[in-house]
Amino acid sequence: MRTDFFVASLPLEVGERFVILVPAEIPASFFFATSWDEKLRELTLLTEEGFRRQLREMGLTSDEVDYQSERARGLHLSVT
Repeated sequence: MRTDFFVASLPLEVGERFVILVPAEIPASFFFATSWDEKLRELTLLTEEGFRRQLREMGLTSDEVDYQSERARGLHLSVT
């Protein structure tokens, strides 16, 4: 299992969105944001299709993409 990124799912009013977080690429402002709205502005929110596509572009196999999708759904970020 790769450890250079982690994934999470966000249940939003517009539907489920996913994030792929690469620690070295998270802007410092994300950690100092005073609200979730500010934090979300720093993230690229992906639909499931976009999430899967980006993981494939990162070189993951179909099985690894499925695993990361399940993993993301197990790690919900709460925006409330």
